[in-house]
Amino acid sequence: MMSFLILPEVQLTLWAVLLLVVDACRKNVPTGDVTRMALLGVALVFVGTWLLPRDGSVSGLISQLYALDPLALFFKRFFLVATFIVVWMAGEHAGQLPMARNEFLILPLFTTVGMLLLASARDFMTLFVALELVTISFYVLVAYQRDKAASLEAGTKYLVIGALSTGFLVYGIAFLFGVVGSTSLQALEVHLVSQPITPALLFGMLLVMAGLGFKLAAVPFHVWAPDVYQGAPAPVSAFLSVASKAAGVVAVLRLFAFNGFNNEILLTYTSTTFAVLGAATVLLGNLAALPQRNIKRMLGYSSIGNAGFILMGVSCLDYRGVEAVLLYLCVYLLATLLAFFIVTLLGRDADSEDVPQLAGLYHRSPLLAFGLMIALVSLAGIPPLAGFLGKLGIFAAVWNSRLQHEWLLIPAIIGAVAGLYFYLGPVRAMFWNEPQREASLLPIKPSSKLLVVILAAALIVLGFWQQPLADVIYPVLKRPAPSAVQAAVSQP
Repeated sequence: MMSFLILPEVQLTLWAVLLLVVDACRKNVPTGDVTRMALLGVALVFVGTWLLPRDGSVSGLISQLYALDPLALFFKRFFLVATFIVVWMAGEHAGQLPMARNEFLILPLFTTVGMLLLASARDFMTLFVALELVTISFYVLVAYQRDKAASLEAGTKYLVIGALSTGFLVYGIAFLFGVVGSTSLQALEVHLVSQPITPALLFGMLLVMAGLGFKLAAVPFHVWAPDVYQGAPAPVSAFLSVASKAAGVVAVLRLFAFNGFNNEILLTYTSTTFAVLGAATVLLGNLAALPQRNIKRMLGYSSIGNAGFILMGVSCLDYRGVEAVLLYLCVYLLATLLAFFIVTLLGRDADSEDVPQLAGLYHRSPLLAFGLMIALVSLAGIPPLAGFLGKLGIFAAVWNSRLQHEWLLIPAIIGAVAGLYFYLGPVRAMFWNEPQREASLLPIKPSSKLLVVILAAALIVLGFWQQPLADVIYPVLKRPAPSAVQAAVSQP
């Protein structure tokens, strides 16, 4: 039974190892073949998630370490969809790599294994191991273009800041273990609702927040993001922007939003901390993106700003806030991956990552120009695209929060207005500016055209028809039956 419950992690690990063995034993395996096999593996694992029990029925020792509830299933599928698109993107980018191209396509599968495990983490040890598996894989991917100084610089910064964040997380877990006497999240919940709050517990939770803030690129743990996004290969930047951020979100939701806080003091401290972090992150990310002229660096600061909006939703610490966060992540995935995919397709041209070089893109490739426009306009939150729903959901959750965080609307509006300027700058360059050199049509594979059309169409359709998003999110929001924690607290 246990092996069946962890089927996605086992299946994806075996598939990735098989691809590595085949690539090592056979010479000159075509990159296209490896890409197709990796995509097939991710697709099979995604289908396998629908065979798992939906009631979270996990028993025995594994129930203390591993959760299989609607929240875990939602994020498992989220990570697999993101990985599928990123591997597709990596296949397009592999031709620009000097060596070991096939490993570049296989490593994201190992990263995804860590994310799948993280989605189900019910113990601090499971959470720590999953986070480290994700982070170590990213160390390699970020610095993969080791013939470029920018990539090596990005890898070094990510390594140093990643090690620092790991230290914060480990110290926080140690403090919480000293207070609670267990690394189980269930034991932590029992302690929170039955014991007084101590300074050691607050300090431990603050350190854990700091460690997870690195994954979210939240202020003041954001310093790595712009340089890493600019220096890393475009598919890796996309993976960091979407999947790595979502990994931090699921850990935060598991620890804080779904932890059943019944202590008003702790609830106030936690909510206020997330609200302040969210406000600072929105302001810095969106205002710092204004002067950027490198589109990957601009998207890096944009990612920081989007993390701020997510933290605002988390600060509500209720089901309305969780709904807003999940909706925001869904539309953010589509828009961000579409933007980075088009940047990858443009990467064959020198300096194509600079906004001025996008001038006249409409004449060279109308499809890419319209696709990038839809992605950026959606990220800006302009109706009727799906990105508008994401920002509107966060605004509504903050306004209706019982914790009275209406003041968050001020930095949220400032960030949204600033986003209109820097998101629409590339759009103006593509459609209104004259090309800086003689325009020549960009060759694009039919499969790449298909993916651009699918992602762009999804952003448009979901802006008018939200039922698919509701069907995906609703199972996570259904309140669970009374838990063992409540039973333990009610016992004399």
